[in-house]
Amino acid sequence: MLRYLFVLLFAVLTACAPRYASQSDSGTPKLFRTWWRVEQIEGEKAEFIRGQRRDMHIILYSSKKMVGSGGCNQINGSFKQSPGFIRFGPIASTKMMCQSGVMARDRAFVKALRKSRSYRINGPHLKLYDQSGHEVLRFMAVKQR
Repeated sequence: MLRYLFVLLFAVLTACAPRYASQSDSGTPKLFRTWWRVEQIEGEKAEFIRGQRRDMHIILYSSKKMVGSGGCNQINGSFKQSPGFIRFGPIASTKMMCQSGVMARDRAFVKALRKSRSYRINGPHLKLYDQSGHEVLRFMAVKQR
């Protein structure tokens, strides 16, 4: 029952997502309400691979809620944020089975989110860093259809 509640919550929050990446007056994507597609995990490219169900991504909301996908499983959770600082709380995930390579990368994505402690937006990119300043995730703001 709880799993269905998470799926319903994800569907509702995704339906509220903007049609296009949100941008500030300078044209730089905003942290919130932007579809951030994963480009790199721990320095490794995160291209779409065979067996993957959808783009790996997150959408952050000013209410401090996060929804997204690891490519196989849908994820959601909460986070704390202040300028330059971000820390994700517990991350819930559906329990779908995918090919082993997709599953491994799905887990690596969630693990990298949990390690994140700071962020920087450079142009269309969002970069997340661990506590030692090492880049753990790189995202690209994506316009939605």
